[in-house]
Amino acid sequence: MPAKRKSKRPRKKSARPKAKKRKMSLEEERTLFVKEQTLLSKERTILSFMRTGLGFITAGFAIIAATAILETVFKMNPATSFVIGWGIVIVGFIEIIESFRRLRVYRQKMQQIKEELGDEDV
Repeated sequence: MPAKRKSKRPRKKSARPKAKKRKMSLEEERTLFVKEQTLLSKERTILSFMRTGLGFITAGFAIIAATAILETVFKMNPATSFVIGWGIVIVGFIEIIESFRRLRVYRQKMQQIKEELGDEDV
């Protein structure tokens, strides 16, 4: 059986140096876990806001598409439903963009907590 060859490719080093791990007290560890739990709940809330934004976009496009029906049934001016529909679409996009911004901030905070806990605890 032939011996395995060692790869001559150099190993990639991680971009960040590992933080020095220190012994944490039980109280400090609990505090970090509570912070992590809070950030995860905020992340779920932000994802819910994103789903709401997608709902607004869908509803806005549905109103725009139903302009002919709204005109005949409710005797609405087509321009009114067009403006309302695009207004709702714009609100949906703003909601999604703001949610992405907030999600990025919370994920950075979560990464800091993971670094404080160390690699083997996460």
